[in-house]
Amino acid sequence: MTKTQKTAVIAGVGPGLGASLCRAYAAEGYRVYALARSNKGEELGEGARFIPTDLTNEVAVKEAFKEVIAETGRVDNAVYNASSMIISEFAGLTAADFEALWRVSTLGAFLFAQEALKPMAAAGQGALLFTGATASVKGGAKFAAFASAKFALRGLAQSLAREYGPKGVHVVHTLIDGILWSDRARDQFGMTEETSMDPDAVAAVYLDAAGQHPSAWTHEFDLRPYCEKF
Repeated sequence: MTKTQKTAVIAGVGPGLGASLCRAYAAEGYRVYALARSNKGEELGEGARFIPTDLTNEVAVKEAFKEVIAETGRVDNAVYNASSMIISEFAGLTAADFEALWRVSTLGAFLFAQEALKPMAAAGQGALLFTGATASVKGGAKFAAFASAKFALRGLAQSLAREYGPKGVHVVHTLIDGILWSDRARDQFGMTEETSMDPDAVAAVYLDAAGQHPSAWTHEFDLRPYCEKF
């Protein structure tokens, strides 16, 4: 590794999109750092390194980025993909559950963005991407906690795009309108590969967006499988 090698930091690397993002960036020659509480054996790509990180803990996030900067001196791309979901009737939703989901989906994104944007703004370049959902723009029944957190995440992304775009940093918010294929998609939601989103295909779109020319930036895009109604 050299100081000239581009660096990507991916937060939320469970099975599915997080691991696919790590592999996609690694395949493009990036030095990849994967941040999450634990790594359950996901293949992250050659040269990728896992840093155990509680993304809701300010000190832990700062320490993770301190480690990245010490080794590479730069952050070129960063993706906040961490999230949590609760499907519950509102009357049965507890304050503890509501707050816990918000901490992962929104507070963690805030802490991650603060650290990622420092080296990007200093360098006058970079891309910061946030993984949103259908719930970012439409709160469905039994998704009060999830939609609240994702709406807040979208607002954060919009604000950062307007503040950091003029500084050369491309801020992107994605709307994932579908279920990403994984064992959980099959076991919990009864999905098949045919009706799910391919995490590798989604990761490729993220990488394309991050590489857009500054004269033609996309701030927000939505992705869904061909069979998804919308």
